[in-house]
Amino acid sequence: MIDTRVHRWLMPLLGRRRRGRRAPESFRPRGTSSKVSRLAARYDGEVDAALERLWPKARIYHDREFTRDRADFLLVVRGRGVMIETKVKSDRGLFRGSTLPPLLDRLQRDGRRLVVLLNQGDPTPARELVAAKLGDKARVIVWSGPADDEALQEAVESLLQQASRHV
Repeated sequence: MIDTRVHRWLMPLLGRRRRGRRAPESFRPRGTSSKVSRLAARYDGEVDAALERLWPKARIYHDREFTRDRADFLLVVRGRGVMIETKVKSDRGLFRGSTLPPLLDRLQRDGRRLVVLLNQGDPTPARELVAAKLGDKARVIVWSGPADDEALQEAVESLLQQASRHV
């Protein structure tokens, strides 16, 4: 028997739109539709190109999965590793580093080195937070493009010269 009710075959095509029944924010899939997410994807690509340009013989590992306790990149130069975390702000205000504590806690346990790259803004509060957790094993710099390559290279090389128990 053929179902002649239009809404039964039309609703799956159009999707159910019931008022008042929305998925909680924590269950919604994370997309890249926001302005900051698009900026972050573009910024990560620019950082990757800069790392390849500054250290052509280095190994660069990308963390494709979004987590708060792992850095976005691992740069291995001359057998020593430096974690690179990228942060994107849509305005030029203060960067307080409120998303950094899970990563800092993990790196503090592991004894790894970290460079936090910020696209714009004032990183002073984040520098204080990072220094309190990791001391001289971390740097926070503003890197907005090839013009800032020297600051990036200086930060990574200073960390690579430190002795550490881990790569």
